[in-house]
Amino acid sequence: MLSTSRSHPGVEETRTRILTAARELFELHGTRGTTTREVAERAGVNEATLFRHFGSKHALLEAMRESACEFDRFRSVLASLPGSDVAADLRTVAAHSVDNMLARRAMMCVSLAEGAARTDDVPEWRAPTQLLADFTAYFTMQVDRGRLRGDPDLLARYFMGSLFSYVIARKLWSDPAPDSATLGQIVDLFLNGASG
Repeated sequence: MLSTSRSHPGVEETRTRILTAARELFELHGTRGTTTREVAERAGVNEATLFRHFGSKHALLEAMRESACEFDRFRSVLASLPGSDVAADLRTVAAHSVDNMLARRAMMCVSLAEGAARTDDVPEWRAPTQLLADFTAYFTMQVDRGRLRGDPDLLARYFMGSLFSYVIARKLWSDPAPDSATLGQIVDLFLNGASG
C-alpha cells in the first residue's frame, strides 16, 4: 500500500529523485529494459523505498508521466489567455506545449513504444486525456462565442495532434527547434486551412 502521509520535507525530495532516475533510465533503456533496482540505485535509495513511494513499477511509470505533463502549468497558461484573440491565444498555447513536449520528447517516445506494445485496450497514460479535456473547454468557449466553429473536442484533438506530430517527427526531418514563426504558421494553418 502506498504511503499517503508526507510528513517531512525529505519525502518529496526522495520521491523527486526516484522520478528523475526513472525518467533518465526509461529514456535510455525503455521500461522493459530497466529494473526497479536500477532506478533505486540511480536515485540513491533502496528498492524498498521505491516501492514504499510508488508501490509498483507500473505506478512509478504513471507517476513519472503525470509529473512530466505539468497540468497546473498548462491550466495556468489556459487561464491566463485573454480569449479575445484566438490566434494569439493559440500561439501562446503552441509555444508552451511545444516547449514542454521538446523537453520530454524522449519520454514521449518511450510512452508511445510502451503503448504500442500493450495488448489490451486500456489507455496507459492518462495525462494527454486530461490535457485534452482542459483544452476542449477552451475551444468550447470559443465556439460558444462564435469565434470558431466545429466540435470543440475535435478542434482540441486536431490542434494538439498537429503540435505533437511536429515535435515527434521534427527529428526525422532534421528540422531545427520551432521558432515563433513556425508555430505561428501552424496556428494559421489550423485556423485558415491551406487553401487560398
